[in-house]
Amino acid sequence: MKQINKLILIVSGALLFWNCTTYKAQKQEAQLNFPELGTLIKTKGDLWYSAAEQIGVPDWSELKVAVKQIPFNRQSYINYAKYMQQAAKINTISYNDSLPYKPKYLRLQLLDQLGLAQLLNQEKHDALRSYISNDDSYKFVTGLNITVPETEMPGFLQAEAIQLQKDKYNNIVLVVIHGEHEKQYFFSELQVFDYQYAHFCWGEDQYHNMIIENLVSEGQKCPKGTYLKASKVNGDKAYLKF
Repeated sequence: MKQINKLILIVSGALLFWNCTTYKAQKQEAQLNFPELGTLIKTKGDLWYSAAEQIGVPDWSELKVAVKQIPFNRQSYINYAKYMQQAAKINTISYNDSLPYKPKYLRLQLLDQLGLAQLLNQEKHDALRSYISNDDSYKFVTGLNITVPETEMPGFLQAEAIQLQKDKYNNIVLVVIHGEHEKQYFFSELQVFDYQYAHFCWGEDQYHNMIIENLVSEGQKCPKGTYLKASKVNGDKAYLKF
């Protein structure tokens, strides 16, 4: 009996060690992989960490992007430094909170969230809308924080336009346009260290079809008469019928 109990303890300990190792690996992988701009993600997480899994790319051909230069603050630098450490990359940006000069990063932001909602309401996205309406953990990636060498900063900030496009293999590329000259970047070439996403606000059209009324940033509320949970649209309709 003692030998059986000892064996149970050994097996339980091995399983616990394996689970902890797997958890740490999943956590590290989640913190190293950031979604691309203009994609759908499913957020997930628990008490200890949160992450996002990129699940697909809607059928768009071109999206307009705004760029903004932002000084690092304490929290954004912690996010950047943590990513660089976990990715085993050399951190070339120094930061001192007490000094007046702060290094800067770029935020890429999709423009026209109402237009994005209209795009997602097109007939070609009917199946997609039906799929994501079943779970409010699906989001749309609308912003990325990136760092680029100082020599490349003016190219972004002085660009006539910046767009998301897709190449012939359907890969997403960031296109920085200066007149007739264009420079393309894959997101794997950029130093992405954080991202922003938008929630879907659900409602219905005049024919009572489920649609996305708007996209709102994290922490914002949906406009009156629209809902973060698509099920509430049908729920309210059922209540009114009753």
